[in-house]
Amino acid sequence: MRKNRKSVSCVLILCLFIIVNIPMFSFAADNKSISVYLNDTKLQFDVEPYIKNGRTMVPFRKIFESLGVSMSWNAANKTISANASSTNIFIQISNKQAVVNGLKTELDVAAEIKTGRTFVPLRFVSENTGAEVKWDGKAKTVHITYMLGKHKLGDVSRYKDLELSINSVDTSQDGKMVTIVGKTNLPEKLLIIEAFDDSGRHETGFITITGQDGDMYRFESNLYLTNLFRPKTIVIQTVNESDKQVKISEYTLN
Repeated sequence: MRKNRKSVSCVLILCLFIIVNIPMFSFAADNKSISVYLNDTKLQFDVEPYIKNGRTMVPFRKIFESLGVSMSWNAANKTISANASSTNIFIQISNKQAVVNGLKTELDVAAEIKTGRTFVPLRFVSENTGAEVKWDGKAKTVHITYMLGKHKLGDVSRYKDLELSINSVDTSQDGKMVTIVGKTNLPEKLLIIEAFDDSGRHETGFITITGQDGDMYRFESNLYLTNLFRPKTIVIQTVNESDKQVKISEYTLN
């Protein structure tokens, strides 16, 4: 009888221990730090990232610097100006409307100042500078893949199983049509061509397959313009598995 009572007491003590400590375990799991990796390298923040309304918020200066983006802070207007080669981004604190290359874009979560530091939504910043973002909820880890490369005409650039090159860029004498010629190994892959001039003005077009050259397919993209336009940079974009446009390569013209 005493043995049974002792067994029951042990079970009750064990149950009580579990009940008391479940909140502690849950609290520890919920408060696990968020890790951010850029091309498999862990980013070190002096202030911890956090999640707000399902979006990861990070200190703006560290993430922009890690992505190679130049930026400036206007304390009077509380605005962030960032320039990533062919992309200009303007973000204002507490404003859910950002501006990307002159176009207004809605944010899920506005940038904010917390404990004296400025935080921005990680996914918005990364994807608009040409990176891919994946979230591992179980590990509370963000993986950023930044594939943007700079090339000269004729170079082959790669993105996953895609290979492509821009071989020539010709402007008509009146400056109102730009013809871009290149090659790709995946003719069915959507490729978006953006041409930028020195002022940051840009024109957008799509490719048309014009023939086959061995394992590669020739393509052409014609940009029809209304004003004089001399391209200096060609940016190639595609659409990833999440139906998001991502930059995959950049060609600089002499």
